Amino acid sequence: MGRRGENIRKREDGRWEARVVKGAPRGGRTNYKYFYGKSYRDVKQKKMKFLMLLEKQGAVAEDMPALAGQTDGAEELRFRQIVEEWLAAKQPGVKESTLACYTTMAEAYILPKLGDLAPVEIDAAVLSAFLTEQKEHGRQRDGGVLSGKTLADLRMILMQILCFAKTQGMIRTVPDCPAVSVHQAAPGVLTKREQALLEERVLAEDNPFSLGVLLSLYGGLRIGEVCALKWCDFDRGNGTVSVSRTIARIADLDASSPSRTKLVIGPPKTDCSIRLVPLPAPVFRYLMQCSRDDSAYVVTGTARYMEPRVCRERYKCLLRRAGISGHTYHSLRHTFTTRCVENGVDMKSLSEIMGHSDVRITMQRYVHPSLDAKREQIEKLPCFDAGGQNRGLKSTPGS
Repeated sequence: MGRRGENIRKREDGRWEARVVKGAPRGGRTNYKYFYGKSYRDVKQKKMKFLMLLEKQGAVAEDMPALAGQTDGAEELRFRQIVEEWLAAKQPGVKESTLACYTTMAEAYILPKLGDLAPVEIDAAVLSAFLTEQKEHGRQRDGGVLSGKTLADLRMILMQILCFAKTQGMIRTVPDCPAVSVHQAAPGVLTKREQALLEERVLAEDNPFSLGVLLSLYGGLRIGEVCALKWCDFDRGNGTVSVSRTIARIADLDASSPSRTKLVIGPPKTDCSIRLVPLPAPVFRYLMQCSRDDSAYVVTGTARYMEPRVCRERYKCLLRRAGISGHTYHSLRHTFTTRCVENGVDMKSLSEIMGHSDVRITMQRYVHPSLDAKREQIEKLPCFDAGGQNRGLKSTPGS
């Protein structure tokens, strides 16, 4: 059956076919150009590229979006079509989890507000109003303030879509997409007392799950990396752990799937995240005392993995038993970096252990001096004594 108004249909041989009116009828017959492909997206992309080429050449085709108008059932180009084409173009070159993230963001935020607009209607003012609205009321679960990271990701995706549209000839210029400032709450870092309480609880419980907590606290591993870790990833001779996999639950883009989401096990989020992490000797020795078969997952002790959602819930319960509140699992990663900085670990080494591509990411996102560290630094200042005598301060006339 053909797609209404698009001249795209699925053939009996399983292939998809799209057709475009190339020019004026000859001898009473319409002159068509045909495109074939394995999927609807494939032939639609071929058709759109041809239409853009006709536009550049000054031709007018019956199906040409935004130029020929509503002719013979053809529909004017809308922003949602550009988004769909961008997603189709992205598919071959990105990880499945990345494509799922892009698709979810587009469907949840972009298409409901901007999808039905014509490309010429999307300018700097529209984009600014859209981002401001998302900032203030964009949170999906309750319409509250959208997180700074989600807003930044949303802006990045919009810019990619608009740049793609320009390269494909769908728009002439890329409108400015203004940044929207959002206050980011400082990420949680365990105090030294909280860390001691947590370690005491972990050692007392002595189970496979607690080993994952130690790996995040003393190696900076992300929750998905911990869940995907197996005992074969440890190097007993060098006291290191190899991070090469992660577990994540992503949107299932297969329309025939009965589930909306699925679990995937694959490489970490970036190439830099594939890394070798050295562990403190006492921690590594303790882990080796608890080791299981090489094929077993560390946090379960069996051949069956634990998904991150379950890991988060178990961590919340562990914190309650330790008498600690107000921290997420990711706080362990922030705590690891903070303790490293407090103890003089050089930034380049720390950045590589964390799996960052740039030292600045480590500095800006994860390094948060504790109150004790700030106090230690401030005590280095020369100061007057209680009797009013200066110690090391040099005053000058008029100062």
